[in-house]
Amino acid sequence: MGKAAMTVVVVVRAAMAVVVAVEAEEAEERGRRAEQLKTDGNAAFREARYAEAVRLYSAAVELEPENGVLFSNRSGALTALASYDLALADADRCTALRPDWPKGFARRAAALHGLRRFALAVNAYDAALALDPSDGILVTARRQSSFALAIET
Repeated sequence: MGKAAMTVVVVVRAAMAVVVAVEAEEAEERGRRAEQLKTDGNAAFREARYAEAVRLYSAAVELEPENGVLFSNRSGALTALASYDLALADADRCTALRPDWPKGFARRAAALHGLRRFALAVNAYDAALALDPSDGILVTARRQSSFALAIET
């Protein structure tokens, strides 16, 4: 390889290293911004400002679309707003991203219960309990969906 070709290789490698560094820095900044939006969304949720929480979680999802926690949190806020179809979609995305996390299945179950699809809600609670059998809140919620199913049939 000639001297000019070697120079080109060195310059290209240096440029690629700069690009990688810039992309890493941008990803880190997106992560920090998403975390702040999540924190703000959590505060809005605690204060029962559910529509604001949905807006904040949605902005965070735009920055980190592979973050299952953000979909879970938005699902919870949507459930609080009785937007069960949207809550279910977010819960499903959460469980796809984090299939080993019981909270995603609990969000799915809560949305299904809101949709009055009690048998599927019981199944979703069973999936959550398979991952965390000692969670008393899940046991109680499953019982409520089971009772609703029994009354309905």
